[in-house]
Amino acid sequence: MRLLIITQKVDKNDQLLGFFIAWLERFSKKFEKINVLCLERGEFSLPDNVRVVSLGKDRRVSKPVQLFNFYKNIFKKDYDSVFVHMNPIWVVLGGLSWKFMNKKIFFWYTHKAVTPKLRLAEKFADVIFTASKESFRLPSKKVVVTGHGIDTEVFKPGTSDQRPITDDRIKILSVGRIAPVKNYETLIDAAQILKERGLDFSVTMVGEAALNSDTRYLASLKSKVKSLNLEDNFRFVGKINNKELPPYYQSHDIFIHLSKTGSLDKTILEAMACGMKVLSSNDSAKAFLSTELIFDQDNSRELADKIQAVNQSQNDSGLRNYVMQNHNLDNLINKISERIKS
Repeated sequence: MRLLIITQKVDKNDQLLGFFIAWLERFSKKFEKINVLCLERGEFSLPDNVRVVSLGKDRRVSKPVQLFNFYKNIFKKDYDSVFVHMNPIWVVLGGLSWKFMNKKIFFWYTHKAVTPKLRLAEKFADVIFTASKESFRLPSKKVVVTGHGIDTEVFKPGTSDQRPITDDRIKILSVGRIAPVKNYETLIDAAQILKERGLDFSVTMVGEAALNSDTRYLASLKSKVKSLNLEDNFRFVGKINNKELPPYYQSHDIFIHLSKTGSLDKTILEAMACGMKVLSSNDSAKAFLSTELIFDQDNSRELADKIQAVNQSQNDSGLRNYVMQNHNLDNLINKISERIKS
């Protein structure tokens, strides 16, 4: 069976979308041939049966030309079904054509936003895959909850020599796009409380500000850190490629998940797969974390209290086991592939 995949970017060096290379590698073992259409084509190495075509955003071609390239490629007869990753606009733009060509449309979406484009995409799609029930908020009988896809052979606990035994400082980590929806102010306020209590700790923030508004938000965070005299405690490391993230998870103690998206983020699952202690204020995390690991999203004092409490607790191997059982990449690709082939 031949599959057409449409995604935003194919680039192993992209922090947010670099993980999709591993998806393509797994898909290549399930299908005879895979054609990938993407807005941007970067650096990657994929099996011979995977062909990647850029629509031209990386070459700065105009949007009308990108749209022309999209239609030029979807009217080719070298695929049997379509898998659209995340962006509902492609389901909307290609929906009528694919229905006319009798191509089944499979759509992956994980976000709390319910937009007019998503409502239209839901009408055209035959099956909608999502990571959790909170990750697709539009009522539909087409939804199949599959879990996320974490490569647990890459995201795994580190060895004992990755962190000095004599280092008693609490190492706190946050990973994700720098944006207001991530609610980093609460973490900074909690850090101030920890410092007032005399604790020795560090906070590493991994992520880039993708938009101009996000860049301003990042500047405001750094300004807040400076005004509270927390500069010695905070480190903003910027963009890190997806496959270079494991050492960060492995060398830190506690992962803080503050996102207000409501949908299940991959980062907390990656941290759990690496054996980290985790704390979350996200609605989706309440389904699998104990109440001791959940805090109110705007309550910095509660977060500070729970950082102290969880730091004194033992690591829970059950968190990694949960990821392996419910969010393993191989299981995810098997579920999606079997549904497409059926």
